[in-house]
Amino acid sequence: MTALSRLLDSATRRDFLRLAAFGATGASVSGWLDIVAQRAYAQEVATRARAKACIVLFMSGGPAHTFTFDLKGGDRGCPYEPINTTAPGIQISEHLPKVAEQMHHLALVRGMSTEIADHEPAHYLMRTGFRQEAGLTHPHFGATALSQLIREDNGLPNFVLLKPGSGDASRGCTAGFLPPNCRPMILQDIARGIANLQPPGGTQAVRNRFGLLENADETFLNEYQDEAIRAHLAGYRSALQLMDLRAAQEAFRIDKEPLHVRAAYGDTPFGRQCLGARRLIEHGVRFVEVMHPQYWDTHGGAVNGQRNLSQTLDRPMGALIEDLHQRGLLDETLVVWMGEFGRTYDGNDHYARAWTTAFAGAGVRGGRAIGRTDNRGMTVTDRPVRVPDFVATILKTLGVNHTRRTNVRGRPVGFVDGDARPLDELFA
Repeated sequence: MTALSRLLDSATRRDFLRLAAFGATGASVSGWLDIVAQRAYAQEVATRARAKACIVLFMSGGPAHTFTFDLKGGDRGCPYEPINTTAPGIQISEHLPKVAEQMHHLALVRGMSTEIADHEPAHYLMRTGFRQEAGLTHPHFGATALSQLIREDNGLPNFVLLKPGSGDASRGCTAGFLPPNCRPMILQDIARGIANLQPPGGTQAVRNRFGLLENADETFLNEYQDEAIRAHLAGYRSALQLMDLRAAQEAFRIDKEPLHVRAAYGDTPFGRQCLGARRLIEHGVRFVEVMHPQYWDTHGGAVNGQRNLSQTLDRPMGALIEDLHQRGLLDETLVVWMGEFGRTYDGNDHYARAWTTAFAGAGVRGGRAIGRTDNRGMTVTDRPVRVPDFVATILKTLGVNHTRRTNVRGRPVGFVDGDARPLDELFA
């Protein structure tokens, strides 16, 4: 069967008759085939969707790939010993032994090659898939995914950002031009749950005040049909639902976990956040980003700095993957480990032309590395992966057609910038 035949087979009879009625012949057929191809691809994405949820582990500051997952020793390179993993042929840092035990679940993407090695614009680029531009704020790829997915009305937010500490490393963590219900709820400490969830005067007093506000807003809405008012009302209703639903509040109670589970993750800020991420996913939250509480920006001190940071990463990340697997959640949860860029051969300076990310779960075939760098980790020599490829992979795994465009103030804006090539080989 030819490619054209496959496209024609994928078109519906209604599409064909509609185009035929308008005389879609000659040059216009190419436009019709573009439409057919888009529909066929959207159907393929929906059919192949593997993930019901996603957990992103974000290492803000730029983890050194040559000191973690793509070791490069030698003169002034990484002095760490490489260790074997549960994936034959793959070695990683000696300071990541728990992660090494889970390597059969993980696929390393060693060919990341991006464009920006400055923290704030790189945060934005990696979280949205776009460079910053004046007059337009793009959504986090988690918000983009949620805008296209059916969201369960379980009283919980669908996107939670666990951001310990007070540093501003959340550039790109907004809904951008998407509706406010796609934006993340930001929590600094999962163990404390949602601050001020129970008002001093009780929920009934708040409900009475909301009733008055709702009447006023709905009167205004009936006359002006303003989307901002709809979002305002939806936000209040969600807050009231959180106050009322004990099940929703329970999702944040990591103290309810057995002692041996909490011990496996470790009693550290990152350990608690990773445990909280698993608990949130288990209760129906669709997207969680966990930010490492420490900054991976090891200028002039990579040998000690990357060692210490790796040790704080190792136990929680290993426990998270193992816990998801044991509970049967890994098959339907995509786990992504990332930073905003990598570092130079000696681990001391920012570097974006070659670095590493990692994927697990949701059908990812673990135990291998995709892409390769040279002997100093400074050039990608096989399968370079750009930001659009990276973001498109996540969206496609969640069942979102990354080739779609949306209208933003009369301007078509894509879900992913440029011609993306999702890493289908992750699942092959």
